[in-house]
Amino acid sequence: MRKSYRHKVPAQDIHVNDWLLTYSDMITLLLCFFAVFLSVSVPKSALLHMQQQAGWNSSDFNGSGTAKGQPRIVVPADAMVGNRIIALKMSSRLFFTPGSATLTPQGKTILKKEADVLLSPQYRNYEITVEGHTDDTPVHTAEFPNNWVLSSARAGAVVSYFITLGVNPQMLRAAGYADVFPVAPDRDANGKAIPANQAKNRRVVIKLQKIGAAE
Repeated sequence: MRKSYRHKVPAQDIHVNDWLLTYSDMITLLLCFFAVFLSVSVPKSALLHMQQQAGWNSSDFNGSGTAKGQPRIVVPADAMVGNRIIALKMSSRLFFTPGSATLTPQGKTILKKEADVLLSPQYRNYEITVEGHTDDTPVHTAEFPNNWVLSSARAGAVVSYFITLGVNPQMLRAAGYADVFPVAPDRDANGKAIPANQAKNRRVVIKLQKIGAAE
């Protein structure tokens, strides 16, 4: 009876090619990353188009994202591309005097440029939400008993002006959020106000969401 001989692989050679598995996993992750990166780049191009249409230029802004010199031009702050939302963030001081919800002439000029862009065919199928945000400084007036009322009134003023400029009312939404969504802390650890941060939090945000986009 013939004996069968099997070649025994040394134990130290069993895992000699394990690095290939790690390498292939890394390549797969990289491919996934670039696929996601490319998929979310389209809304940013739409944001750039809005900048160009409204007359924005990168040279009009400094490194901190605020307008140089006279604050004539709105600042595109971010693009939340995960659910195809374009967000434009602007300081409230461009639109309203303190404690007021009446648009300033400067604010109307800015919104006129925005409306010209929103009326273009490219944004015909977008829902437009205008958000009003305040800092945490209490407001107690007969017209505005609190920041909720003030922020809502400011958002409504922007929406109303857009309507007078010809923007379809069915595309528009208004929302006031008072001070509940700050972009920076209003106060330090000791409860002392931080004026620079409060100025950032007093803002108007215009969000454009493609109708039918996934949440």
